Amino acid sequence: MRWGMRSLRALLRPKTRRASEKVKWDDAARSFRHIWHHLVHAADKRYPLKRRQKNAIVLQMGKVASTAIHAALTAHGINAFHSHRLSPGMQHSSLDRLLEGDMTVRRASRDLRKHFQNVALHALTRWYEQHKRHEGHKLKVVTLTRDPVTRYPSSFVYRWNTERSRFVAWHRSHVSEPVQDTIVLRDFMAEIASIVAEGRPSEGPAGVDRCLALARQRWPGHPVVATELAHLLVPLTWFDREIGTLFRLDMLAATELREHGWAQRSNDWVDILVLRFEDLGSLIPQMARFLDLPDLALPRKNVTATKPGAADVASAWKAALGKAETCARELRTSAYGRACGYDRLA
Repeated sequence: MRWGMRSLRALLRPKTRRASEKVKWDDAARSFRHIWHHLVHAADKRYPLKRRQKNAIVLQMGKVASTAIHAALTAHGINAFHSHRLSPGMQHSSLDRLLEGDMTVRRASRDLRKHFQNVALHALTRWYEQHKRHEGHKLKVVTLTRDPVTRYPSSFVYRWNTERSRFVAWHRSHVSEPVQDTIVLRDFMAEIASIVAEGRPSEGPAGVDRCLALARQRWPGHPVVATELAHLLVPLTWFDREIGTLFRLDMLAATELREHGWAQRSNDWVDILVLRFEDLGSLIPQMARFLDLPDLALPRKNVTATKPGAADVASAWKAALGKAETCARELRTSAYGRACGYDRLA
């Protein structure tokens, strides 16, 4: 009986191609399948990927509602990939941290997986540049800007909660008696703001380099200061490094970004949409049009505001800006700030 059922199933099974009749993949298709294998392996399993769907990268500097955008696109049948950095220089930095840093649980799990994904995504962008389209579609990229003054406290909260000992060690290097963490936070933010005011990053790359050099000069034994300066100044150089280098499109040169809060640029293999974070609620129709998703919607939720320490960080940053009055103006009148219209807030 068992063999009879097997024979019956074999008869009913659809006929497959003979080995000699198998589809022969050209080099473009074969290379895409190999890249795709690595992307699937490194992907977040909550968002299954399907090879024949449209591909989009949500590529941005962080703290710009990108997680919500990523989730919304995957819910609408798009292979959405989420990344902060794909440029070769940042890939090398990421690998150095993995090879030389302490092998913490986060580094062995999340950071290692994200590095593999970013390398595969970089390969995907190169594939599109060479072959132009997959399944008839160009690559889509969604990116966002944000006021560097308001972005910094949002990005700082995580590091304050997970690396507080580094900030406390910095404070104890020049204040002998123990103090409350809120005082450590206040003094550290004040130091960061004062370096920006003195270094004048609004003068371009030379000003950014001057800020970082000043941080190292003041605190040679505490690299946390220069590291935080780099986090604060990320928006000023991010678009040149990540968008210009990879896609050869200057999104900040689009005058409509400053005037209307969004801009779109294309070449023969990629379409890029840039949105101003502060206007995101009113710009969802532009993103829906760009992605051909007429019913696209985003959840309205401020995740950072509910994190422990967020209120203390925001208060300390506000006090620091009050003491170093030119800090906010330096950030907002940079080339990046002017291109996005943030200089109007200065």
